[in-house]
Amino acid sequence: MIRIREILDPDLRARIVAALAERRGMSAAAIPEWFELDDADYVDLLNDIKAAGEDSLSDVDDPRM
Repeated sequence: MIRIREILDPDLRARIVAALAERRGMSAAAIPEWFELDDADYVDLLNDIKAAGEDSLSDVDDPRM
């Protein structure tokens, strides 16, 4: 499980909240910081973001690579 507030990167957190809100048909402001995602839902949201071409977390941008 991961809570929205546990995502440290503010840009990634905003993208996850926006994708979750879009998936649920609600406003991003209605998603509370304590909202919990299980691992599968979190990965699905990351894949949705990546598929939409909004992923700035590619291996090229990763400073560890």
